[in-house]
Amino acid sequence: MDYRKGKIGLGLVLMAAIALIGAACASGVPQADFDAVKSQLGTKETELAQLQKQLASSAPSTVVQTGQLQPAPAGAQPSGWDTAESIRSGLKLLATYDSSGPDAWSAKDHPLVYIASEGAGYGHRPSTTNKLPGLQIIDATTKKVITSAQFDLGLKEHGTPHGLGISPDGKWLYVATGEGAHAMTSAAGTARLLIVNARTLKLDKILTTENLGGVSGAFTIRGFHHMTAFKDWQGRDRVLVQDQSTTRWILDPKDNHRVVKAITLAEVGPMGHPYSTVDPTGKFLYVSMSSGPIRSAGGLAGVAKVNLDTGAVTQMLGMHAGNPIGIVHTADGKFTYVADGHGSLVYKIDNATNQIVANANAGVAGPYGLTLNWDETELWTMGKGEGTHNTGGVVGIIDTKIFSATNKINQPVNIGGAIIDHGILHPDPVVNEIWVSSAGTWETIVVDVATKQVKARIPSPHGGDTHSGGFARYNPDFTGELLADMGGPQREMYATRKANVAKAAAAAK
Repeated sequence: MDYRKGKIGLGLVLMAAIALIGAACASGVPQADFDAVKSQLGTKETELAQLQKQLASSAPSTVVQTGQLQPAPAGAQPSGWDTAESIRSGLKLLATYDSSGPDAWSAKDHPLVYIASEGAGYGHRPSTTNKLPGLQIIDATTKKVITSAQFDLGLKEHGTPHGLGISPDGKWLYVATGEGAHAMTSAAGTARLLIVNARTLKLDKILTTENLGGVSGAFTIRGFHHMTAFKDWQGRDRVLVQDQSTTRWILDPKDNHRVVKAITLAEVGPMGHPYSTVDPTGKFLYVSMSSGPIRSAGGLAGVAKVNLDTGAVTQMLGMHAGNPIGIVHTADGKFTYVADGHGSLVYKIDNATNQIVANANAGVAGPYGLTLNWDETELWTMGKGEGTHNTGGVVGIIDTKIFSATNKINQPVNIGGAIIDHGILHPDPVVNEIWVSSAGTWETIVVDVATKQVKARIPSPHGGDTHSGGFARYNPDFTGELLADMGGPQREMYATRKANVAKAAAAAK
């Protein structure tokens, strides 16, 4: 319901009722009729007060309309934004906007926030109330939605974002969409990466992709999927953008979001699920290696480790079910855990030897995202049901000391979600929460790490689905920093977690 229209309508009813009462008094209408009209007036006044209260308490929302934009024609001259790597990998600047303007929300009042995607949904649980891609900003302390923004590009069907990125300094937000139900498989030429000013929530740029010559089948459909950010080994801000199965782009958010490096099928192939992460040093990119042919042939899949300095690629194969997805790193950088969505397993990689050293049952069917707790004694697995029903809403927990699903609690833990993708550790260890995106119940679910109980459910403001997000801290002037996203913690949180691991190890002796 549009409460503003409701407010106007009730106002007219009140005016009519008042006029009727005046007429009744003047004409000597019986007292019973007069009382009935007066009672009606009281009821409408109550309804109006309730609607006004709802309207005042609802978080503000912005709809940005840009109209439909078309990629530049074939053979068009470079825009000046292009780099050798963007040209080689088929990423283009589609549009630039003036994103300046008034603040869309108060960083002074909300210094710690969780910013997440919102979309139309897909599959068995599409949203019935939301059709546009967008984002939501939630106060990470009060767990209340502060504001939200949606973006209407004039497409027939806006693809639901399968991720949201935040630049390391918190200044820019990245939202994916395109023509079709899935942003990640947008119709050819319609993929859109929206770059949004976090302060004003206005568009600053839109990027798009070109089809790759010589690559056939589904690979010609190049939509954007996950985004994550990091500081590299030299302390430079970087944003990792991923398409479905062909390319990983690394952007410099402080240089107009230009591409500084692209990893394509020429470097890593076959490329698998777009859940790549960067290790705590900011030097090594981990890329899933998998494909339909590998799985159907019973071949081995795995992970490629890309040295972002030298470009050297090391393959770590041996994941039998062939669908590596979620990737997470220990704070000391010694080990990497990888979820196999089809095998319902989690693999452990020794980063010094680049060998798979163990595997364990994930405790859930079709694990997707992975999250370590503050002392790294527990590895949480998001049970999406990948490769099966794909609507799962339960969590599994692996005891990392014995590398086996823990028997200290009943597994899996049912958190009442559906299509859960990512669990992100809250940046305050005292709070000790994991925030889980639940696309099929259109909410963010906050889980207490200690008790394994749901602490809060935060509905998406427009009833849309949500797939991932991140925690960011801001100063009143909107200078800020990313603390954690779907790729894992940033350096401050890694340092705290590393100290907690050492403390727990000392206490266990």
